[in-house]
Amino acid sequence: MYSSLIEKLIIKKLSHLIRLLFSIIVSVPLIAHAEPPVKDFPQSLPSLPATLSASGETSTPEYVIIKSSDQATFSSETAASVANIPMKEGSSFRIGDILLELDCRLQRAELKKALAEQTAADMSQTAAKKLQSYGSISKFEVVKATADADIARAEVDKLRATVDKCVIKAPFNGSIAEIMVHSHETVKPGDPLLKIVNTENLEFEMQVPSCWLQWLHIGSDFSVHINEVNKTISAKITKINPQIEPVSQSVKMVAEIIPANPALLPGMSGQAIFPANFTKNCTSGKS
Repeated sequence: MYSSLIEKLIIKKLSHLIRLLFSIIVSVPLIAHAEPPVKDFPQSLPSLPATLSASGETSTPEYVIIKSSDQATFSSETAASVANIPMKEGSSFRIGDILLELDCRLQRAELKKALAEQTAADMSQTAAKKLQSYGSISKFEVVKATADADIARAEVDKLRATVDKCVIKAPFNGSIAEIMVHSHETVKPGDPLLKIVNTENLEFEMQVPSCWLQWLHIGSDFSVHINEVNKTISAKITKINPQIEPVSQSVKMVAEIIPANPALLPGMSGQAIFPANFTKNCTSGKS
């Protein structure tokens, strides 16, 4: 009787111990893989506030970049080797200066040959017209002589244009931004040679909220603080893009630098500074 009672007590204790161990085992992975609660983040970041200066002007976060109104990248129009590059990257030039020369002796020889063929074709055409007046030649022969002369002249024009492109001259005043080839290097048609920019006719370019069109227009004056030279430059809006960017609800504007400043270079950037009465809430308009 006592033995059976002891067995029941042992079994009861063991079952209680097993349930305790099972509950601990089950709870361990839940604790190990528990993640911290996710915090709620705001749907949008607060906009940067405009700062009002003592002069009554408002500095806005609108980013402004200086761009050249004229720039060009020259490519080779013939297969030749680079004969001469008289300037280096960063060099300034005036309109008409030679920027690069290609070795086009072969093309010049072909031009001379085409000129000789043109002379012969012109003489044949003249003779055919004279014989036609005597009735000694058919109409087909006259037409063929005329066509041969036209073909010869077209070949001369083509080769002369190719030879003219062997010497690249500056189309405006500016500086060399990049040279893509080296002297004595062979190039083929379409290979880029050099890039130039006009450093005189510079302009500001910026993106502003489209709702600013309520008070900004062509002719509006403002200032730009240039980061690289730490100067404030006056400007006047000269162009407004007729298309609004639908995603950002912004519009591109171009402004003239007043007056021209030789210290400014393409690629410099800064922040726009508008008169205080321009920086209003987009829904209010200008009073």
